Amino acid sequence: MAVVSAISAEEAWDHSRAGKAVVVDARPQVVRHQGSLPGAFVVEPSEVPARLRPTPTGSFPVIKDPSAKAREIRRDTEIAVVSVRSEAPRIAEQIAKLGYTNVHYVDGGYRALRSRV
Repeated sequence: MAVVSAISAEEAWDHSRAGKAVVVDARPQVVRHQGSLPGAFVVEPSEVPARLRPTPTGSFPVIKDPSAKAREIRRDTEIAVVSVRSEAPRIAEQIAKLGYTNVHYVDGGYRALRSRV
């Protein structure tokens, strides 16, 4: 099992706004009616492995950043996962198993992060 840790909503938001982290919103579509997170990469939980898997050349997928410019994600890019609270650690572990080395889940989930926006 990959090792991931919690990150506070404040840290996740500050790092994302500074361009140091990518927020991955892996909440199921049926609960995203709560609202969106500006600049977050939205993906269905079941699609995480396919959408974030490294390419055959070993590079990582391109994810849109908050300024809508595409950038390639490096193995050590900080990733902050938001999902249904009980699923966030498991989804973060899935992402880490794909080769990303700086993966966290947001403590308090969507509501905590949304309160920072």
